[in-house]
Amino acid sequence: MNLNYNLLNIITLFGAIQGLILCVFLYKKRITNKLAVRFFLLFLFSLAFYNLIYALLDMQVFQYYRPLHMFPYPYKWLIGAGFYFYIKNQFPSKDGHVFHKKEWYLFVPAIVYALLRTYWFGIAINENSYRITKVVVDSDFFRIHEFFYQFFTIFLLIASLKIIRTNEEKLANIQKSKPVIQWLKRLTIVFLAIMIIDVLLYSTDLLLHNWKESFVFSYPTFILNTALIYWIGYMGFTKPKLFFNAFHSIESNHVIANQSLMCKKINGALDKELYTNPNITLALFASEIDSSPKELSKYINEVHQQNFSEFLNFHRIEKVKQLLASPEANKFTLVTLAEDAGFSSKSSFNSSFKKVVGMTPSAYKKQHT
Repeated sequence: MNLNYNLLNIITLFGAIQGLILCVFLYKKRITNKLAVRFFLLFLFSLAFYNLIYALLDMQVFQYYRPLHMFPYPYKWLIGAGFYFYIKNQFPSKDGHVFHKKEWYLFVPAIVYALLRTYWFGIAINENSYRITKVVVDSDFFRIHEFFYQFFTIFLLIASLKIIRTNEEKLANIQKSKPVIQWLKRLTIVFLAIMIIDVLLYSTDLLLHNWKESFVFSYPTFILNTALIYWIGYMGFTKPKLFFNAFHSIESNHVIANQSLMCKKINGALDKELYTNPNITLALFASEIDSSPKELSKYINEVHQQNFSEFLNFHRIEKVKQLLASPEANKFTLVTLAEDAGFSSKSSFNSSFKKVVGMTPSAYKKQHT
């Protein structure tokens, strides 16, 4: 076999092999955040495949089976999409869904290009020649396609960086999240820098060779990809938990702990019957339980699906019902009981009682006394 070996394409080839080995290693780890694993493997496999194809192309391996030039795997378009959804899946969204159906369009370029490559691959197999490759190259399709792929990937990396920075602020008070977010941010910035360098290298390559590609300026691209793969490999083998740390679980545990503490504080305030004070406000209630109005309001809204006023009135009504069940209930009017429970007016008591209980206070009193 007469092949064109040199140090640079051997390094590129070993980078590809390293990436493929890491894919197998991470897949076998069976980490809990499975969706993140799948998207990361899509990104890493496509990046490794990119290096593999160009290494074999430079070594002239394809001369022994020409159709492989058109192998129908749209690896370039899957690198950015895989990375974007890997980053996005690290963080929880408001509705609990990460891979939104409305974002399927990000895979459209890969699907379209795969169909084109499949068509060309079929022609190449039928003819067992480079003819279709030459036709496409002469049409400048690959050159235009390269720029579109590069800018598409850069766009997705910038979007990924925005997702990280947004969630960095949200998770700032969770200590466990800091090293993982730092790693994700560093990885994204490094990959973004590599893609920008790729654009500059490719543009320079075309300008210096009259709009024709050459491997002279492509080698730095493959070496940068190889360095990225080895760096990811080193981190993947030594610190795999950084890759798929489920912030969903971290944040969920943090929220549960906070809610448990908030629940205890509120229950203590309810035991003291703070709600019976008709002048109690959100700020005063929050101050009594050593919390902020914002945190208290958020907790009541998320856990009880009520605003603060509805929350107070619910417990005031429960107090009224408790008073009505006492032996001395007949000694007092409903208005007196309502005032004892914290209602400031008869009208607000009547409307709130009917809204919560489903009947008027007088009807409830007749039914239960």
